[in-house]
Amino acid sequence: MSTPASSSHGPRPQLDRELDALRRHLVTMAALVDEQLAHAMNALIEGDAEAGEEVASRDSRVDALELTIDQQCERILALHTPVAADLRMLIMAVKINTDFERIGDHCRNLARNAAPLAPYPGLIASTTTPRMADLARSMLHGAEEAFLNHDRLQAREVIARDQKVNRLHADNLSHLIEQMRVNPDQAEALAYLIAVSKALERISDHAKNIAQGVVFLIEGKDIRHQRLSESGRPSSSGENRP
Repeated sequence: MSTPASSSHGPRPQLDRELDALRRHLVTMAALVDEQLAHAMNALIEGDAEAGEEVASRDSRVDALELTIDQQCERILALHTPVAADLRMLIMAVKINTDFERIGDHCRNLARNAAPLAPYPGLIASTTTPRMADLARSMLHGAEEAFLNHDRLQAREVIARDQKVNRLHADNLSHLIEQMRVNPDQAEALAYLIAVSKALERISDHAKNIAQGVVFLIEGKDIRHQRLSESGRPSSSGENRP
């Protein structure tokens, strides 16, 4: 006896619709945190405390969307018990949803530094901070495009760029600590800039995590812990921090 054709109203089309909705939510989240990063850095560079507070107040939108995505994932798991590539999609979605939310948190913190740094115009421009911000944002764009285009090579390019941000951050820290020694009267402002540099370094780490999630989605390979030693014990690494 032949197997009847699947109905257009059967479980697979419904699962596809649910997964499409999940992808749309993730794309919306990516656009939202990218917008937050752009506005936060503009507020910092322009010394606009009011704009910084507006960015910080919009973080609740990121938090709300995080909950929506989590609920969508829970719904799909409960109704469809997905396997194989569909299950990888859900695992990736849960992980990168957390990364997006944490990027939003770092953007909020960046924006709130606009007020204390406003009295020091030009100080940010004397550091590698603007270059770090541009690179971190390009990584976020690249991770989003890799997800949209199902492009594992682009995802791996994003991962590779994280090392450049790390180097800029290290240079920034050395410069800012030296400036504290030379200009102790600016120590408070320089401390805020250290916090800004650290936030940008963390944003790039989360963008890298998102790109690693894309590789997992496409290849079924978890590449987050490639530095594990032969004994299985982790080497010293700053990966996967909050």
